[in-house]
Amino acid sequence: MSIPGEHRATGRVLISNSDGKYLLLLTHFDPEVGLPPRWLTPGGGIDAGESPIQAAVRELFEETGLKVDESSLGAEIAQFSGRWDWADGVNHHTFTDHIFELKVNELVLDKSHWTEEEHRDVLEIKWWSVSELAETREPISPPGLVPFIANR
Repeated sequence: MSIPGEHRATGRVLISNSDGKYLLLLTHFDPEVGLPPRWLTPGGGIDAGESPIQAAVRELFEETGLKVDESSLGAEIAQFSGRWDWADGVNHHTFTDHIFELKVNELVLDKSHWTEEEHRDVLEIKWWSVSELAETREPISPPGLVPFIANR
């Protein structure tokens, strides 16, 4: 849950498949933020005592059912920071997304570990090609992710 003025650090996983497509989830922001949904990589907030990669491993399992260890993700490949201005025009929060990478041959999504909030907030799941990402006008988060992917 986002709190006004809070900094939210996340561990996220950029998943690609053998077709060169990337898995993104269309999700709502927390209800109090009031912004429209955006596409983002699996991942989420870093819990107290967790490192970014530990959060990425945990969130990957919760959101996809993929159980991996830290060595499967390797080193952080990118970090994006910024600020989300809330729809109320008054509040905001800052963020830092720590991005790790996982390449898969196939993925059968398992939603059985989703939280109540994920069942509420995840609207769609889609594999995107680089050209689809470059051409879409739909919001992709974090800002800068699409050029990062396109230049890989």
